[in-house]
Amino acid sequence: MKYSRSEASQAHASAGRRPAPAHPAQHTTQHAAPHPGPAAIPDRRPIPTPSDRPGAEPAAKAFTIGMVGVDGLIPDLVTGSKDLSDSLEILAHLGAATLSRLAGVPIECALVLSRAKRSRSTAGTGTRTATLARLEKEVGEGPLTEALTGTGTAAMNHVASDFRWGRYRRHLQDAGFDSVLGLRLSLDEGTEAALAFFAASPQAFPLHVIAEARSFTDLASRGLRLALELESASTRASDLQSALESRTSIDIACGVIMAQNRCSYNDAIAIIAKASSHRNIKLRKVAEGILANLPGGAPDTHFEH
Repeated sequence: MKYSRSEASQAHASAGRRPAPAHPAQHTTQHAAPHPGPAAIPDRRPIPTPSDRPGAEPAAKAFTIGMVGVDGLIPDLVTGSKDLSDSLEILAHLGAATLSRLAGVPIECALVLSRAKRSRSTAGTGTRTATLARLEKEVGEGPLTEALTGTGTAAMNHVASDFRWGRYRRHLQDAGFDSVLGLRLSLDEGTEAALAFFAASPQAFPLHVIAEARSFTDLASRGLRLALELESASTRASDLQSALESRTSIDIACGVIMAQNRCSYNDAIAIIAKASSHRNIKLRKVAEGILANLPGGAPDTHFEH
């Protein structure tokens, strides 16, 4: 194609000029490559509980769960809990959310806590898992039992083709689970606990998931030890409160007897003790009965918590 001399001159002049800069208010659609800065900040958004996942059994409570295991945080099992039962339930939901993220499939969780001179405690993320945890005591086998009595780890990645736990396995199948993992927690002497994780899909717990789950149980053990220590301290404080109130009632009743009988404190204690023995009731009950017969009724005792 031929150009005239004037057209050629105009094209040459245009090629030599730089394009005018874009107006500051205009936005181009091209983006510069990101500058290689420091490592990306990990996602710390709350992980949904198993009840938020499709097809999962609704949980009784909703919990906001952080990134545990990745950041090396000890789980807080105390804040927001009224008692140890709440702490155990928080741990079950926390374990389910963490393992769901690691395994990439919906996971449910149950746990058992056994302490000397205390009743056995269980918790779960739903009715099915809580029932399975209680069932192990009846049949004497299962992931929690094997984790506590064996090496600390019990895995079954295809329930339908595994021949272990003959009495317990059919209950797993009835509940719709085809994979299960049991892990023991490391607690103080005289206290045992274990977590069990359940999945509907087979092969949910390969070796790398089990390794990550063990890291989680290490952190969970620390959190549970703290919750148990706080619960023990609260119990001791309650016992002390009760002892102070009981002793105060006895002392006031002794004062009443001393005033009525013009006797010593020891004589007044002996009178209350004799009544307690004859009537087969505690000293405090005898003292409270004496105070209830006062003209103004029993005086109140006040102790700051």
